[in-house]
Amino acid sequence: MALRERDDISRIAASKNLPAYLKTPGWVSAVADSPDADVVLSSRARLARNLADFSFPGRASESDLRRTAQEIRRAALADTERLADLTPVSIPALSSRDSAELLDARRISPELAEGGQHRYALLDDSGLLSVFINEEDHIRIQALAPGNAVLAALRAAEDADTRLAKRLMYAQSPEWGYLTTALSNMGTGLRLSALAHLPALAFLGRLPETLKSFYDLDISVRGAHGEYSQAAGDLYQVSNAVTFGVQTVHLAGRVRPVVDYLVKSEREAREEVATSHRERVLALAQEAWGKVERADRLDAVTALDLLSLLRLSASVGLTPAPDAVVFATLVMTLHTGRGLTPQPSSTSQPGALRDAIQRPAKIRTALRHFFL
Repeated sequence: MALRERDDISRIAASKNLPAYLKTPGWVSAVADSPDADVVLSSRARLARNLADFSFPGRASESDLRRTAQEIRRAALADTERLADLTPVSIPALSSRDSAELLDARRISPELAEGGQHRYALLDDSGLLSVFINEEDHIRIQALAPGNAVLAALRAAEDADTRLAKRLMYAQSPEWGYLTTALSNMGTGLRLSALAHLPALAFLGRLPETLKSFYDLDISVRGAHGEYSQAAGDLYQVSNAVTFGVQTVHLAGRVRPVVDYLVKSEREAREEVATSHRERVLALAQEAWGKVERADRLDAVTALDLLSLLRLSASVGLTPAPDAVVFATLVMTLHTGRGLTPQPSSTSQPGALRDAIQRPAKIRTALRHFFL
């Protein structure tokens, strides 16, 4: 498969529908066997890089963007052991549906999904590695791992970075490290994050205080789709806030203990809920299911909030579903990504109404036989 369609980006981009395997998220399919999957859906490592001697994307001409894309794609193709197998996808050529599905699968970022000329993603078949071209920086390497596995994600991202660096000259300085568009990314260019589901801490009212304490540790807390995304469904992304003056291994040493602490705190909160708040949680779950049963449409935030209540009830043994796998699958298939990130008004979004109509049906299909 090393040569599969690797030079034919125009044919892939122009195809009516993007191949399904490119939109399959590896972090969902492997979540059952992943560490701490009851709390952490996925881990992510993202490295930001720019090419020397080229204007950064925000200031680059169309010609420069085209040339940087060609240089990066050429470097990937030359790495026959790994990166040559990545499939190139032209972001501007994507249909609205394909773009939304890639976003929900976390295969592309909200910023890349906005499109623009000469924006590409290089995607692996496993659903875990993506290389963004001409997003905020020339290169964004993203590696995902199921569950609580920030070190595994970091190793995968660094491997891809090492392979590209053999054939590309990055913009960097001895004093400041890797140079990036945003000063907040300068230095290592690394963001390590984990996507955690924290419904019991939220139910007990402890979540704001718990998350607030992380800021003193240089840890950022954001919505499920990162910067500017809305928090919903008790899903939070925690990541390092500082990239400068710290080695990547030390950043991992900061993020991993915070994620471990969240896992421990959420499990303890679930035990308390199961012991002291069973009737209240069960009533809320039954009410949530009733709303799903009656709804003819659900917006993204409401769908995730209802699903989170059902997951809390299941996690403390009050209802049989959804388990961690079904929950992660629904989070991905409900098409909430665009609904949680800044977008034009919903009436101007192709497919927004269709998503709203399909969400309750998808939840009912996945869970109804558990509630009959």
